[in-house]
Amino acid sequence: MPEPTQEDHFASAATRHFHDGDYLRKGSRLPSADHLYGFAAECAVKSLLLRFTEVAIGPLEGEEKPSAKPRVRHPEDSERIIEFGHVNELVREIKLFASGRSGAPLHALLDSDLRVFKKWNVKYRYYDGGWVQSDVVDKRRDAAHRILVLHEQALINRRLP
Repeated sequence: MPEPTQEDHFASAATRHFHDGDYLRKGSRLPSADHLYGFAAECAVKSLLLRFTEVAIGPLEGEEKPSAKPRVRHPEDSERIIEFGHVNELVREIKLFASGRSGAPLHALLDSDLRVFKKWNVKYRYYDGGWVQSDVVDKRRDAAHRILVLHEQALINRRLP
């Protein structure tokens, strides 16, 4: 059996984070559920980027330095590199990437759901969680679910809808 690719790892992590988020949400552990919904959406998007665009992990052409983040040269300035980070940053990064041919369809499919995560932040894992509101968690769960459904459809059809 072939070794799983990074996009396979992202896909598995997306599903795991989402289901773990649901488990915690049912137990009223909203701050942790919210965090995992953000990671679920992020992982699914990174899987899509690696599978259906020219985004890659590792050194880009002309580079020696490896990277653990998915990245691509800026479509309008080949000297600049777009690195795809956490879900709250993906809104901006995919918009930059959307000016390129393969980025535009993905941007159109994901933009409204990613905007739900604009104020999500990985640093919240260090906070007490008192800021969490159940309606925000529900919106993020719904957005993450739509992104995972899109991801699953794309894998089945081997193309973006």
